[in-house]
Amino acid sequence: MPSEREFRALLLAIEDDLSDEERKKFVFLLADDVPRRIKDGPLVDIFTELINRGHISKSSCEYLVKIFESMKLLTVAYRIAQFEAQSVPPVPSPTLENTQPLENNSSTEDYQNNHSSLMEIINDFNSTDAMTFTSDLPSIGPITPPILEEPSPEIVPLTVENIDLKIFESSLWSDEFLEKIHLSNIRPYEYQRELVQNAIKVRNTIICLRAGGKKTFVAALLLKYYLIKKLTVKDDKKFLAFFLVSRRAMLKQQANKLKQIGNLRVIICDEANDATQYVLNSDVIVCTPQKLIKCLRMKTILISNIDVLCFDECHDSPIRSQYIEIMQYILCKNIEQIPPVETPPVIIGLTAIGVHHMNSSQIVPNLANLCATFNCMTMTTVLNKENQEELERCATGISEGEVICVDKQTDYEKSKSSIEKGLEELILELFINRETNPFRIFSEKDIHSNGYEQSLVLLKESQQKACNFPSVLLLNYILVIYRHLKALTNLTPQMVLLDLKEQFETIYKSREHPLQIDTMIYRKCQSVFKKKLAELEESGKLLMNPKLEKLVDLLKIHLANPNHRILILVERTFYAKKICEFLQSHPDLKNLIKPCCLVGNTGSNAREVNKNQTTTLEGFQTGIYNVMIATDAIQAGLNTPQCSLVLRYDFVPDNIGTLQGRLRAHTGDCKYCLITTKDSANYNKEKDSRKYEQDLKEVLETWKGISQDEFKERVQKVQESLVAEWTANLIKLAIAQSVNAKTFELTGEVSCRACGYVLGQLAQLCRHGDSYFLNQRDFYNRVEEKPFDTPEEYAKSTLIGEAHCGSKECRVRLGNILSLRDYPQFSPIYPLKCKAVQIKYIDNTNEKEKTIMKKKWSTVPFDIPFLVDDSCPNDADDDNDIFYDACDSLPGDL
Repeated sequence: MPSEREFRALLLAIEDDLSDEERKKFVFLLADDVPRRIKDGPLVDIFTELINRGHISKSSCEYLVKIFESMKLLTVAYRIAQFEAQSVPPVPSPTLENTQPLENNSSTEDYQNNHSSLMEIINDFNSTDAMTFTSDLPSIGPITPPILEEPSPEIVPLTVENIDLKIFESSLWSDEFLEKIHLSNIRPYEYQRELVQNAIKVRNTIICLRAGGKKTFVAALLLKYYLIKKLTVKDDKKFLAFFLVSRRAMLKQQANKLKQIGNLRVIICDEANDATQYVLNSDVIVCTPQKLIKCLRMKTILISNIDVLCFDECHDSPIRSQYIEIMQYILCKNIEQIPPVETPPVIIGLTAIGVHHMNSSQIVPNLANLCATFNCMTMTTVLNKENQEELERCATGISEGEVICVDKQTDYEKSKSSIEKGLEELILELFINRETNPFRIFSEKDIHSNGYEQSLVLLKESQQKACNFPSVLLLNYILVIYRHLKALTNLTPQMVLLDLKEQFETIYKSREHPLQIDTMIYRKCQSVFKKKLAELEESGKLLMNPKLEKLVDLLKIHLANPNHRILILVERTFYAKKICEFLQSHPDLKNLIKPCCLVGNTGSNAREVNKNQTTTLEGFQTGIYNVMIATDAIQAGLNTPQCSLVLRYDFVPDNIGTLQGRLRAHTGDCKYCLITTKDSANYNKEKDSRKYEQDLKEVLETWKGISQDEFKERVQKVQESLVAEWTANLIKLAIAQSVNAKTFELTGEVSCRACGYVLGQLAQLCRHGDSYFLNQRDFYNRVEEKPFDTPEEYAKSTLIGEAHCGSKECRVRLGNILSLRDYPQFSPIYPLKCKAVQIKYIDNTNEKEKTIMKKKWSTVPFDIPFLVDDSCPNDADDDNDIFYDACDSLPGDL
C-alpha cells in the first residue's frame, strides 16, 4: 500500500506537469473549496489545504479525479485514480445469477441410479477403435472436412538390386544411374549432389542453403537414398521417416515437393488425425512436430521405429522447444518416461539462416549450439566453387524490390489523430469511471508505451482468476477498442469505427441478460463511435488512408494483365479481412479484382476469414483468385510462382520474413515492394533486413574458416551441457508428476473462466481422446446449447453445435457439442476449451485452495482420468489444443 509520502510526491509531479493555462483552469474549478488568498500561490499550498480540509487523501482522491476529468486531462485523472486504487481494499466480487456451488449429491446420484453409467456402456467397446476429436472447429459457419490424403497408388517400385549405392554416395550421377533411381525426369543440380553426398558421409547434419536453393528437394534425395538403403537390408522392418514443418499452412506444399522425387509414399498428417494410423502404409509422414511428440509421449511410435527425422526450418524459434522435446527422446538416457533407443534415426536439419547473430563473435557459438541441439557434429553447405556459381545461377532469385514511401496527408492525419485521441480518452474514461470500473483495476503501463496490450491481457487473466466478471467485461471491451485504435495506421477511420460499432453490437447482444455495467459500457462506447462517424459524415470527406490509395494504384497497374496475380502481406488477420472487403468493393477495381484471404491459425478472425487454407491457396495458384491478402501463414516456404507482385503492406516482421517475401518473386517479371511511410519503424526494419544475405554469407564463411575438429569438439561440449540440463529438468518433472499423482485428489470445481459460473465438480472431469468434458448430469443444465442449422460432418464425429456458459449475464462460448459416430451410446459430449474454464481445487499438501488457468489441457499439472481405459491413447494434442483454444476470444479480438 502506498505511503503518505508517495501520495504527496504524486501531487508534486502533477504540479510540475501542468501548464500555466491548466493551472488557471484547475484553480477556477476549485471554487470556494480553498481560501481565495492562496489561489494565486503555488499548487503545493492548494494541495496542502485540500488535504487539511479532508477533500483529498491517499485513499480518497475522487475529488481530484472529477476535476481533472472535467478539464479533459484524462491522463492525469487516470494516474490519480490508479494511485487511489492501490490504497483501497479490493471490492468483494458480486454474485452473478446461478453462480452458486454445485451440491455434490442428489442430482448425480439419482441419474446414476436410473441410468447406465458411461463407464458401463462402453466397457464392451473395441479398444483399437481410434477416435478423432475435431478440437480446431470454427466458431461460425461451415468448414470443409479434413481430407485424408492417401499415398499415391501409382508409385513404380524400385529394382534395388540394380542400384549401386556407392554411386549415390560418392560418384557422379550418370543418366543411366538417375534412370535406375527414377530421377531421369528431374535431374538434380551438381550443387545438390554435393550436398547429398556430403550429408551421407556425416550422417547427421544441418543443411544450410540460401533461400530459394531448394532445400526440400535435397532432403527428398536423402530420404530416397535412405529408403533404398533400407530396402537392400533383408529384414522385415519397414522404412519410416518424419518430415516436420513449423507451420500447418506448409504441410501440403512440402509434401508435394517430397512426392516429386518419386518412390516415396508421402502422407500428410493434419490436425484432425493421428500419425500412428499412417505408419504401416507410408514412408514419409509430413506433420507438425507436436503430432510426433504426441505419439512419442504415448509410446505409440518409438524413436527406434524411425529411420530419418527431417527438421524443416530448424532455426525456427517459435517451435524450437518442440524440436528440442523430440531430440530429448534421442539424447536423454535413463529417464523413466523415455524408452531406450536401440538405433537412433538419421537427423537432417534444414535452414536458410544458420543462426541469428548480433556480431561476428557470436556466429561460431550459436552454430555450435544449433548443431548440438540436433546431434549434428557439422553442417553441410556448398563448398565447391563451380557448384557455388551454379547455385547462384539456378536458385530462385531474390528480388531487390522497392520501398514505396507514402507521404502523410494533412487532412487524413488530422482526422486520424482526432479519432485516436477520442478512442484513447474513451479507454481512460472507462478505467476512471467508478461505475464502469467498480473494482478499480488499472494497467501498470501507459497507454502509449510498448507492451500496453500485453499488460491488458495479463490484467484480464488476473481478474478471471479472481472471478471479477465485471472487470473481465471491461477489459474485453477495452482490448477491442485498443486493437482497433492501432489499426488506424493502416486502415481508414470509417473502416475502423464501423467495425468497432459492429463488434460491440455482437458482443453485447450475445448475452441474454447483460449486467448493468455491460449495458453502461456498451451505450457509452456506442455513443462515442456514432459521434465520431457522424463527424466524419458531416465533414463531407471520405478520407482515404494514403497507403490504401497507393495500394489501389498498384493493383490497377498490375491487374491490367489478366494473367497477373498479386500477393499482399499484412500484419494482422483483421487487416487481411478488412482490406479484402475494401478491395472487393472498390469501384476502380470492379471487374479486375478477385480477392481472397489466407491467414494463420490464431485468433477468432483467422477462423472466420480462412476456414480452409489449402482451398484458398489452390484457388490463388489456379487463377480463381488473382489477389491474395495473407498474414505470416505463408511467409516461410510457401510457393506462389504465379505472382507478378509481392507487396508488404506496411509490415516487416523480421529479417527472415523480409527475405521470404522477396523470395516469393519467382517469375522473371515479378516485383517486390513495401508500402510504408518514411522513417517509420517498418521503413528502418526493411533497411536493416537488406543486410541479411550478406549476414548469411558471413556465417558460412566464418564456419568454413574454422577447424572442423575444433568445431566438433565445441559442439560436443555444448551438447554435454545441454543434455545434462535436459536430463535434470526431465527428472524434476517426473518427480513432480509422481508426487502429484500420489497426493492429488480431484476435489474442487470447474468454472467458467470469464464469470466464475460453476459448471461442475472436478471429480467428474474426464477425458476421451483429445476431448475433456464433465461427465455429470447437472453440467448439461449449466450450459446454453446453440445447435447449428447444418451439422458439420467429420471422419468419426459430427459437430452439432456450440456450448455456451449457462449464466445469462455471460454466455461466453465454452466449447462444442459433439456427436460421436463410433460411440452413439454416450453422445453427445461437450468438449471444453481449456482456455474457457478455470479449476479450483484444494492442495492436499497444504490444504490451501489453488486456481488453475491454463491455455492447453496438456499443461494441467495433474492427470485427468480417461473416461475408459481403452479410450483412444492420445495425449492432449497441442496442435488441436492451440487451434481450438485460440477461438477463446471475443469476436473483436484481433
